[in-house]
Amino acid sequence: MIKINLLPVPEKKPSFTFDVVTFLVLLSVSLVIFGISYYSTKNRISDIQRQIEEKKKQISSLEGTYREYMAMEKDKREIQKRLTVVKTIKKGRALPARILYDITNVTKESIWLKSLKKTDAKLTIEGRAIENESVADFMEQLSRLPYMRNVELVNVEETVEEGLAVRKFVIQGDIIL
Repeated sequence: MIKINLLPVPEKKPSFTFDVVTFLVLLSVSLVIFGISYYSTKNRISDIQRQIEEKKKQISSLEGTYREYMAMEKDKREIQKRLTVVKTIKKGRALPARILYDITNVTKESIWLKSLKKTDAKLTIEGRAIENESVADFMEQLSRLPYMRNVELVNVEETVEEGLAVRKFVIQGDIIL
């Protein structure tokens, strides 16, 4: 026989427990993910802080070496300055001897030199001559020297020295190295 139930079946209400269980599962999964990311970030931060401390220790251990290096650099610059001064002195050391040697070669018997002044790149010669042609020849010979430029006669005047009529002259020129 067949049974037929003619009574109405009561409707089932949606279950509230399914929503709560889903919420709790999702909450626990999120908390696990958050916890893992928190601990991994915390570990990375502690590793980076440890590396920073190591670098600070390295820097402090190299501080003495750095000061020593800077002192050496300062000494090096001072030595370089001294070397350039020495080179300048060496470069200019031969020039006065060369000037004196060349001037004695171009000076004739009719010319007397009273003073010879070298200031920076200027050479001033004061002297006496018996005649004007001797002064002109002397200037011409000076202008032929390889390091003399712009040889000029500053002045010539006739004077009497020790009872002899002479020409007092001043010649100026540029020295080119």
